[in-house]
Amino acid sequence: MQKDEFLQELGFAIKMNRMRQKISQEKLAEMCDCSLSYIGFIERGEKGISLYNFLKIASALNLDLVEFLKDFKNP
Repeated sequence: MQKDEFLQELGFAIKMNRMRQKISQEKLAEMCDCSLSYIGFIERGEKGISLYNFLKIASALNLDLVEFLKDFKNP
């Protein structure tokens, strides 16, 4: 899996989890102390995400990291 493909899949998975919980991008950005545009970039797979910011987003969405990451292929 290429990096671009991984970022798109990761962003889409974050978006789907956010939408299932009926959380807006604005609310998620506020919860994570990130900018709204950053959340948009992440969800569209246009920017890489640091581990620190990934953990903030996962925590805000109450994601079980093992379950969330198990479907991602190794690069």
